[in-house]
Amino acid sequence: MIVRRSHFFSILLLLITPSLTMGYLLPQSIGSMRLDKLLVGKEARKEIDRLHGKHLEFRKGYIGTYIGGDRKAKVWVSEYDSEEDAAEANLRMARKIKAMEGKGFHHFREFYINETPVNFVLEQGRAHYFFQNGKKVIWLEVDPSEARKTIRDLIKQIP
Repeated sequence: MIVRRSHFFSILLLLITPSLTMGYLLPQSIGSMRLDKLLVGKEARKEIDRLHGKHLEFRKGYIGTYIGGDRKAKVWVSEYDSEEDAAEANLRMARKIKAMEGKGFHHFREFYINETPVNFVLEQGRAHYFFQNGKKVIWLEVDPSEARKTIRDLIKQIP
């Protein structure tokens, strides 16, 4: 009986832990989509570095994949040592993307949502937003039909 209880609690802990971890790092849902997959640690760092084509100097990274019917979104988060480092990384990214206007990315815009400065760009039929939140730089890729609601939800809920 003791072995069974111990085994039961171990299984219960394994089932609960991913949900708690996912909710701590990223919202459980944004727009009409729910968090389906979360990458953290080395896997997330490897993917973020691959997208940038080089090793970036951030402390932690995580990536969330959201789904809802035929709609999809992806959120990349890079967490830096300081707000200043995050601000500089966000600014560098905006400059590089502006310089690439017409070479993949287009319609770059800067605006505010709930007092948060947000950068927007289109690429391959997808809406992309990126912004700074404290020590984090957050990038959202989303179906254009879900874009407005999803970015607003993300900004409100990002931990």
